[in-house]
Amino acid sequence: MSTKPVRLYFLCIQNRCRSQIAEAYARYYGGEQVIAESAGLETGDIHPYTIEVMKEVGIDISTRISKSIDMQTFMQSNVIVKLCEQLNEKCPVVPFAIKNVQWDIADPLTHEGRLEDVRSARDEIRLKIIELLRELNIPHRINQ
Repeated sequence: MSTKPVRLYFLCIQNRCRSQIAEAYARYYGGEQVIAESAGLETGDIHPYTIEVMKEVGIDISTRISKSIDMQTFMQSNVIVKLCEQLNEKCPVVPFAIKNVQWDIADPLTHEGRLEDVRSARDEIRLKIIELLRELNIPHRINQ
C-alpha cells in the first residue's frame, strides 16, 4: 500500500537561490515521498551561483525556472516553508490545516553575492531539509 506524497512548498522573495536549493534537496532526499515546489513573491533568473553550488553536490538545477507564488499550489500543500523573515509580513496567511515552517536564512546574494556565501546557505538548507523530512517521518536517503 503506497502513501500519498507530502506536498512541500518552499517560498522566498525572489525564487532565485534559497527556495530553489530547498526544492532541489527535498526532491533529492525525499524522492517519490514528496512533491516539492518553490516560488517567490518576485521572479527573476536563477542565479548562476545557485546552479553552480548545486552542481558541486551532483544536483542539476540548470533547467529549473523561477516562479511566482501560485495560490492553488499554496493551498494544496501540506507544508509551507518560508526561507526568509521578509515573507512573514508579505506572504499569504497559511491556513491552520497546513504546517507553517519558518527558516530565517540570510540571502547569500545580497550586496556582491559571494560564492562562499551561497555554499554556506546551501549547506544550511541541506541540514534543514533532512531534519524536516525526519520530523515529517518521510523516509529519505542520506548519502551526501
